[in-house]
Amino acid sequence: MKKISIKSLITLVFVVSISGIVFFGCKKDNTDCTAIVTVKYLNDTMQILPYADVIIAPNYPDVRAQGKSDATGTFQYVFKYEGILDIQVYKIIPPDDTVRGTGVIRLKPGETVSKTVFVQ
Repeated sequence: MKKISIKSLITLVFVVSISGIVFFGCKKDNTDCTAIVTVKYLNDTMQILPYADVIIAPNYPDVRAQGKSDATGTFQYVFKYEGILDIQVYKIIPPDDTVRGTGVIRLKPGETVSKTVFVQ
């Protein structure tokens, strides 16, 4: 029967330890940032504005989220990275009225950030 030398045993323990550190230690952090925008009227802050157009974007067009708020007045989007972004909300109300609102949202990695934008 062949004996395992101390040097071979130490090398084996070292290789297994390094492999464990690399396998379990290289966990990818969650950088997704969820933005939830709620649209409400400025005159009556309890009244939501459904189906309003929402644009979340900085001053450059590379990062942009655009859509409509749902029946509850909320719009949700998941960004890949953090940032500080402008929010623009508008809705055309027939026959010839438009309500608008603006805001700023700060996205944090791995978190859900809610912001209320008031329109008038």
